[in-house]
Amino acid sequence: MSIQLSTIRLSGSPLEGVNPLPMFRNRRHDRDVPVNASYPDRLRPMLGYEAGERYLPYRMQDRYTRRRTDMTVDTIVLDNGILEAVFMPQYGGRLYSLIDKRTNRNLLYTNPVFQPGNLAILNAWFSGGIEWNIGQLGHTFTTSSPLHAAMLEDKDGHEFLRLYEYERCKNVFWHIDFHLPPGSDKLIVYVRIINDNDHSVPMYWWTNTAVEETEKARLFSTTDEVIYFDQRIKGFGHGELPELASVPGQDVTYPMNFPFSNEYFFQTPAGDRAPWEAVAYEDGKLFYERSTSLLRYRKMFCWGHHPGGRRWCDFLSDPGKGNYIEIQAGFAPTQLHGLDMPAHSEWDFTQVIGLSDVNTVLSHGEDWRRANEYVKGCVDKLITEADLYSIHERVQAEATKSPLQKLYDGSGWGGLEEARRRKHEQHRGIPAGFDFSLLSDDAAAEGSEWKHLLDSGAFPAGDANSVPPAWMVQPEWLALLEASLRTSSSSGNWNAYMHLGVMLYELGREDEAIEVWETSIKLHPSAWVYRNLSVAMKHKGDFSQALAYMEQAFQVSQSFPDRALAEEYLNLLIDSGRYEEAWRFYHTLSEEHAGNDRIQIIVGAAALKLNEEAFLNELFKKEFAVVREGEMLIINLWYSYQAQKIAERMNEPLSDNHLEEAKRNCPPPNNIDFRIVGD
Repeated sequence: MSIQLSTIRLSGSPLEGVNPLPMFRNRRHDRDVPVNASYPDRLRPMLGYEAGERYLPYRMQDRYTRRRTDMTVDTIVLDNGILEAVFMPQYGGRLYSLIDKRTNRNLLYTNPVFQPGNLAILNAWFSGGIEWNIGQLGHTFTTSSPLHAAMLEDKDGHEFLRLYEYERCKNVFWHIDFHLPPGSDKLIVYVRIINDNDHSVPMYWWTNTAVEETEKARLFSTTDEVIYFDQRIKGFGHGELPELASVPGQDVTYPMNFPFSNEYFFQTPAGDRAPWEAVAYEDGKLFYERSTSLLRYRKMFCWGHHPGGRRWCDFLSDPGKGNYIEIQAGFAPTQLHGLDMPAHSEWDFTQVIGLSDVNTVLSHGEDWRRANEYVKGCVDKLITEADLYSIHERVQAEATKSPLQKLYDGSGWGGLEEARRRKHEQHRGIPAGFDFSLLSDDAAAEGSEWKHLLDSGAFPAGDANSVPPAWMVQPEWLALLEASLRTSSSSGNWNAYMHLGVMLYELGREDEAIEVWETSIKLHPSAWVYRNLSVAMKHKGDFSQALAYMEQAFQVSQSFPDRALAEEYLNLLIDSGRYEEAWRFYHTLSEEHAGNDRIQIIVGAAALKLNEEAFLNELFKKEFAVVREGEMLIINLWYSYQAQKIAERMNEPLSDNHLEEAKRNCPPPNNIDFRIVGD
């Protein structure tokens, strides 16, 4: 097998930087998840546990457009003459394509373009291939960021690829090893996660595989018992395939039978040591994946044939070329079920992925359960439980080997954590199997302020007009920062107090954070700290004070140092009903900022109140890059505008009746319709 660095050329919209503002976690760590009457009590434990949104210390990746250009994307290619696997190390290690060279058949759905959309934890996400989601509910923190990559050799001298990173939110290390032994028609994926903390951490893993969606693509797995998404309550129900109460009379093992976006989770029995999932196609091909038992559960997601779902498929690709199904594999009964990874523990599992032939008469028979037994037999022949565990033991034995050759740089944070441990916790190094050396200048510069704190014991003073390089939330760094502020040389450091406040606020110590930020302002006013105080006041429900702080942020330099502050200020004005001020402020913005998607959507509410029809008519013609999955803001604006027009034509005061009529008779234009379940 060979491993080679390469590139591919794509038409796409590259990321154009990050949002510098700290986005604080949901104050409710757990999430209330509605369930219908069919949902059993035995599946309620841990539902919603630690499922509240969480972002820090990472920054939101919300800087991209719909303007495409020719992009050169770095790749790493594994090839054993039978399979060719192409990875994107600069975009989360995404497995971009997996080609069976004997037939030139791609096992995966491969997107012909690179078009980010607002679907990930940090916003930017793109469809296609296989994505590796760790640590927190959602498309992972690193889905659009570089990972470290290295080449290693197994005991037989065969090369294999390791992708790895240090996950800063939970302070854990993880790596994925990819093996393609000579003669193998299966890609072997070995995942190892290490929590070497003195405390447990909430953990999450879902391997997200996009495969081609066809009219008769059919899903199979270990069981017919599923938890499904009930669109009526936006929660969960429980049922048995092939039919579900949400789509009566339809065999939903064919995803195209869903009239709306949906998902269901196969409830694999506890005793199944080798869970699997497969997709059988009408042309006689079978995509399959199987794993060791830790990766117990399986999922299907589809966009359905609702206009909003089809719109998303086209939006994330080229029209007609974005149709895919996601088949996923994870640790918990659903993605909204949490679990804890104990202190000082390692979790690992092995997945195998392949393609084979299938008898379409048997796989597409009317009786799904009988067809499922047939497909299970096919999977058993392709990879038996015994063979799977033999492979697992073999690749597991390579897990702690050191990389032989570094192929690609991820972030600099793993190296910084290694340096911190060497200096302050000599008994605790980083786990075996990782190499964070040879970092690029850009990767090292991101953590420069924290490296300075580690080396000197003092936090840099910083420039209040410059974007802060990076945030930090790890408790060990909080202790170092607090220690630095007890020294006379750092006691007047506004920048250190700003970062201390961010850490305290994220930890839920809100009053302490506010006090610390107020100290920072007294030492040296900055837009960044005024903004944080505004967020704190908004959270307390004091919109007037929140606005006052944002106005002070503007006054510091007679401008906002970043577009993100203008967005938040406009949102506050709109939420406070100050539409005329919002409209005036919008017209003070630079052409670049005024034309931004999010700013235009926000100020659309002011345009509606002020009867700025020319603005609204242009707004509804736009194609927006950063609309969130299922987002209704622009849709509601459309309906409100149409209701207003109906009331004017009828010479009546605007009422809810006009809004209902607009929803019935004025469908939104396709370019703004991102609904996924209906009105």
